[in-house]
Amino acid sequence: MFKSNTFTEIEQISLAKEIAIIGVQATPFTSLLMAKGNIEKALSTVYTWREKTLDHTDDLSAVEGSDEIVFYETARAELNNILEIFKKGASISGTAVAMKSTQFAEEVNDRLLELKINMEKKFINGLKNDGSVTPFKRQLSGLIEMADPSNAETGILDELMIKTVMRNLWEQDLAEGNYYALVSADSKEKIDNLYKDRYDYNHVTTNFGLLVDSISTNYGTLHFILSKHVPADKVVVFNDNYVDLAYLRQPHFEPLAKTGDSIKGQVIAEATLKVGSKKGVAVVTVTE
Repeated sequence: MFKSNTFTEIEQISLAKEIAIIGVQATPFTSLLMAKGNIEKALSTVYTWREKTLDHTDDLSAVEGSDEIVFYETARAELNNILEIFKKGASISGTAVAMKSTQFAEEVNDRLLELKINMEKKFINGLKNDGSVTPFKRQLSGLIEMADPSNAETGILDELMIKTVMRNLWEQDLAEGNYYALVSADSKEKIDNLYKDRYDYNHVTTNFGLLVDSISTNYGTLHFILSKHVPADKVVVFNDNYVDLAYLRQPHFEPLAKTGDSIKGQVIAEATLKVGSKKGVAVVTVTE
């Protein structure tokens, strides 16, 4: 019987470690989840989970010595997301290999970075498609689409808006976690401008400018992540305790059959985004 371990190392090379460390600035959201180890294993083309919630029964007091035990099970919605296939090929001529023996490896590395960038875009902006109609491509639902509508806000991006969004998430009674905001360049400039007259330099006196990395509120600290892939009018806030990547196939390289005077291969991954509870994600639509 031909089993998975029959493959040689040449036929399928894992790139899971490599993809985690390349293109961090170009893919801050994906890189953050990978660095934190927020990765799960999917077993089918549809990844299903129960919404992550906490029980809030008011009275848990018990009589001393009592043998009575009350078991609790919070009603949890069943959520799911589609596994999307990400694939990109690399090809190089025999002449190019003769001129530079490492050229094909460099091409594969470039394709892997491009794959990760595309995954980043989908993890943020993806629109769910089960692939049942032409062109039959399965596509995942991104962070924006999976956000809870009750957390949504629309208006001017100022301190009041930031506090409002953080309070919305706080009032959802979520498990503890770190709060991050994915922001576009325009939104980041607006946030920096809020504090332009309220800061000091007490470390590197030759470095001037202003970068707001985080803001402390009564409801937690919000860390900002600048991303090229967030729409200009959106700010996406999430609790990292509720967001994971799930792989059916981790990123890997597969050589393709040699034809003529060229070497071919592909980098491929099958992945999706898991949002443990939609209540852990909020989207702000910036009006000005």
